[in-house]
Parts: sequence; C-alpha cells; structure tokens
Amino acid sequence: MILTGVLFGLSFPPFNFSILVFVAFTSMLIAFDNCNSYKEVFTRMYVIFFSFELVTVSWISLSGLRDGADTFMIFGGLVTMILHTLYFVFTLMALFFLRKNLKIKSMPYLYLLFVPFIWTTHEYLQIFGQLNFPWTILSYTHSSVLSKIQYIELTGMFAISIWITSLSCLLFYIIKKIRDGEWTIKRFKITGLILLIVTGYFAPDLYTVISGVKDKYTDKVNEGTINIGIVQPNINPWKKWGAKQDELIAQYLQMSSEVIYSNPTVELIILPETALPFHFTWDVHNEKYLVVKNYVDSTGVPILIGAPDLKFYKDPELAPSDAKEFSNGQKFDTFNSAILVEPGKDKNEYTIHDKNKLVAASERMPYQEYFPFLQNLIKWSVGLSSFQMGQDTVLFDMPGSETKFHVAICYESVYPDFFADYVNRGADFSIIITNDGWWGKLFGTYQHNQYAILRAIENRRWIARCANTGISCFIDQYGNLYDETEINEKKIINREI
Repeated sequence: MILTGVLFGLSFPPFNFSILVFVAFTSMLIAFDNCNSYKEVFTRMYVIFFSFELVTVSWISLSGLRDGADTFMIFGGLVTMILHTLYFVFTLMALFFLRKNLKIKSMPYLYLLFVPFIWTTHEYLQIFGQLNFPWTILSYTHSSVLSKIQYIELTGMFAISIWITSLSCLLFYIIKKIRDGEWTIKRFKITGLILLIVTGYFAPDLYTVISGVKDKYTDKVNEGTINIGIVQPNINPWKKWGAKQDELIAQYLQMSSEVIYSNPTVELIILPETALPFHFTWDVHNEKYLVVKNYVDSTGVPILIGAPDLKFYKDPELAPSDAKEFSNGQKFDTFNSAILVEPGKDKNEYTIHDKNKLVAASERMPYQEYFPFLQNLIKWSVGLSSFQMGQDTVLFDMPGSETKFHVAICYESVYPDFFADYVNRGADFSIIITNDGWWGKLFGTYQHNQYAILRAIENRRWIARCANTGISCFIDQYGNLYDETEINEKKIINREI
C-alpha cells in the first residue's frame, strides 16, 4: 500500500514519471476491491494516500526547517497532509457504499463505470470554498507530456483525470479477470480490451497531430506582440519583512533599469508577489511610493508590482464582519495585491487586483467572517496572516493599447475555472506573480511552475510568470517553457510574447 502511494507521488512533478499514475491507480483499485468493510477501506486507503501526500506535498512541512523560516510551517504542513488525505479516503468510502449496494450477480464490477465520474467530481469539488487544496489533482501528472494534453482547450483539465481513471479501470478489470481464472491471455475479450487501452492511451496524441495545434498557436504570435521584462530579485522571503524598505526599492529599480537597458522596447516590467513589504498606496508610505512613481514617470515604462494594499471603509456599516479596526474605530482591510503603476497616473488611478484565492490558515483563516474567533488564531512572523479576500474581476489595460491582461497571484494559478473566467472576459495574455521563495528547491516550487502549463493550454494564452526567487519564465499557448530561471537566482528575463 505504501508503494502504491509512492508511485502516485512519483508520477507528479518534479519526477514526472506520468506513466506511473496508471500503475498506481490500478494498484489502488486492487487494494480497494479486496476491502470487505468500511474500516478496511478507511485504513488501507489512508495508508496509500498519506504515503502519496508525504511524497508530493511534504515540502510544506520541510520548508519550516529552512534558515529563518517560521517553524509553524512544520506543524501546518503536517496538519494539511493529515486532513487532505481524508478527501481521498471519504471518496473511496462513498465508492465502497456504491459497490455494496450496486450488486448484480452477473456484473460484480459494475461499480467501475462510476469510478471516473466519482473521482473527477471529488477533484472538481476541491476548487470550491475557502478550505481547499487542489494541488494533487491527477491531471497535473501529465503537465510535462504536452502531446497528450492539448485537447484540454476543449474540455478543461479534468478530462485528463477522467482519461487516467478510465484506462486504469480497464486495466484493473483485465487483471481481475485473469487472476480469478475467468480469462486467459489468449481470450478474445482480453485482446480487445488491451487494444482499447492502447488506443485510448494514444488517442490524445492523435488529437494533437490532427488538429495541428502546435503550428496553429505558434503562428498566432504574428497577430500582435507585447514586449515584457521580468525581474526576479531573489529576496529571502522570511527576512524581507524586516529589511530596509528603501534598499529593497533601490534594488528593484536598479534591476528594472537593467531590463530597459537590455531591452529598450520593453512595454511592461513585472515584479513578483509582495515585492514591496508595505502598504504601497497608503499615505503613510508616500515617500517610498513617490520613488517608484517618479521612476515610472521618467522611464515611461509601466511596472506591475506585487504589494499589500490597504483599503478603508468610509461607512463602518458596509465593512465585512471580519474587517480590521484601528483604535479610533476606523475599519479597514489589507489585501495581497497586484498594482499596475502607470506613467502619468496617480495612485487613485492605478488598476489593482486583490487576491481572491487565499491560502487557508496562512494568508487567511477559512470562514473567519462567520467565526470571528478564528481570525487571530494564527499569526505568522512575516505579517502575512489575516488578508481579506478580494472580490474583483479586474482586467488590466496595456497603456496606449487595446490589449488586456489579467493577473493571478500565486495560489490563484491552480484554480482552472477562476483563471479561465478572466480570459473569457477578454484577457489577451496572462501574468502570474508569486513568491515561491518559501519553498526554496523543495518540490512545491517546481510543481507550482509546471502546473501553470495547463492554464496556458486550457486558455490558449501566453503566460508571463514572475517569481521572487524562481522559477520565472514565459509559457506559450502550447505549453512550451521559455527562459526558465534557476531557483535562488537573481536575474532579469525578456521576451516578446
């Protein structure tokens, strides 16, 4: 059972042994089929999927051991694995209920027909609500196999999970028939089902070839381009919040000047999530704000920058129930935001996207608006806790152009429906800003970068990805990665997308 969980983990980035997911899921079905009670289902499935979590997401806990890190991460990561494993276990217990109550003597494996739909529904439900973690969806196992995932432009990524589970169910059925002595290798039914599995496995490649998507979307670059520069400053995320803010700004602007010098026609410069560790548009920080504004005005190049944003509620009655409050009674909220600083405009004219999808129990306690006592339950050492959820559906306009783009901040990039909604509203390209410096060279950094490939293919949009310490890159509509930076590297990259 532990081996089955490990095989699941090895099929995900950064290992990318995608073929193993079929072996793992088939092995899980064999273990499940041998269960005769809910207790056995719970025990065996918990062992399998906790082993899976240990391989795939233990980086959350391990990051707490890094230099300067908040040791809360060790505990928080362990709790995440313990609780998230239950998502899988309860899904398999529901399937066991179906198996017990859907008994037809001549069709003992009728329940297999429902496995792909039950499993994919379980995955899809993880993208809703405030207490979710859609990180281990089976579709991500194929994020590095571009030839097999091009059809998700039509279906969305969950079709990959249906494909994986359907082929695994067929493979399981053949194995059971052989082990039960009902079929032999020479039997026609086995030959037919094996042929069906092989055909099904290569069917996605056939779509890629016949539709000609690679040529189609690579050529589309001729319809219009945007010249983008990305700044990867490589700032220690744990120490940044106590750093000298003036020095940080000076470093960012110096690197922005390097972008302009190396790429004089650059039209947009991107800085990562929470690049500025202070409320950028708040009047208290006006001197630092003016340094950035004057730089942008003098160069004429807009900068998209990640920074906390503070908003006051003029009417206290209209403030959310979990809004913060100054000692004078003034209610306000803080947001994790992306701010487009444009030449010739003041702060009240800037376009701002407030992060909608916040990381549970670190950026915000889930459902704290209903349970106020949760709000201050956890306090990070870096001032990240208790952000408010953004509610906007903002599209950014490129200055002097009709081109529009949208910004996903860090965790928002793993929500396919949320990401696609902005594209459907008219975004011509996408930007992801993130601060994966928390994880260093642990698996999470590589996974987060690679998961963005599916967003590019689903929406057929270029993505410019800017990370604080890596991995920054550009991704085309086919899923190809360009100009990938190393982790813990101070670097600028430029590309016309």
